[in-house]
Amino acid sequence: MAFDIDWWWSLQEEISKQFSFSKDRESVASSLVSNSKSNISLIRERIENKDLILVGAGIQEDTDIPNSNVIVADGALRACSERNIIPSIVITDLDGYIPEILLASKLGSEIIVHAHGDNIARVFQYLPEINPSCITTTYPSASNQCWGGFTDGDRALMMSLSLDCKTVKMVGFDYNVVGGYSGDYSPRKLEKLAWARKIVEACADRTSKIIS
Repeated sequence: MAFDIDWWWSLQEEISKQFSFSKDRESVASSLVSNSKSNISLIRERIENKDLILVGAGIQEDTDIPNSNVIVADGALRACSERNIIPSIVITDLDGYIPEILLASKLGSEIIVHAHGDNIARVFQYLPEINPSCITTTYPSASNQCWGGFTDGDRALMMSLSLDCKTVKMVGFDYNVVGGYSGDYSPRKLEKLAWARKIVEACADRTSKIIS
């Protein structure tokens, strides 16, 4: 049974209001990536009916990461690099360490870039070099994918569920502390983590595929 995300859009509206996101800028971001590649068949192949490991940026330095079917949320890519793990998929909005994203792409990771109103300049700069699949916060269309989600971690979770993974084990998700792989602390990041928790819990209420 497909994972239904109809409930997501009301949360998207709440998030947009709380963080004062500009719908005009979101539309610009969507237009910017409308003609980019979208390798959905490969992404689905790496997710469908797989037991996935989803790694979040709250991971600790001594935490083990299984080395198969790994999906990484942006900042946690560095944790994988330190362990010589090549993720199957990396989801990023390009606020992480770009050289590591480029290297992961060259080593075979499928890079998925979330284009939104606050990263238009970075998307414009790095899109030709990274050549990723792109998603947006707008509704899915013929040119843009959107599976819901707000932070890279919960966005990766909703994508995995929408593309019919078998299970998804969440590693390195701490909603109370800004992790060492998340960049500098800010109250805004804690607000985002609170939303990430809410989204993950909403997903868990709708499926038994999530392992924490």
